[in-house]
Amino acid sequence: MSSDAIDPAKVTDQGAGRCALAGDLTLATADGLWKQLQGSDLLRTAISVDASQVGKSDSAGLALLVAWRAARQKAGGDLLITHLPERLSALARLTDAEAIVSG
Repeated sequence: MSSDAIDPAKVTDQGAGRCALAGDLTLATADGLWKQLQGSDLLRTAISVDASQVGKSDSAGLALLVAWRAARQKAGGDLLITHLPERLSALARLTDAEAIVSG
């Protein structure tokens, strides 16, 4: 795989409200992941998401996490995002979204 290849983002249900993200979380992959979330109960029922396996990321990936947390809060709960990659953490700090994605 070349360094320019896209590794589509995917979410895996790990049971008991936990899930994991893997792959690239970018403009090129965020729409597909959002559709995957909409097709599952995780958008409304996940309580934690492990982002340790996220590869490339950008502002679209951050926006997806913010939207996911907002959807979860609208459903009456919250979403804890753990192991946020440094690139996403830095972007969250720059955009004042750190509190939103860190819980």
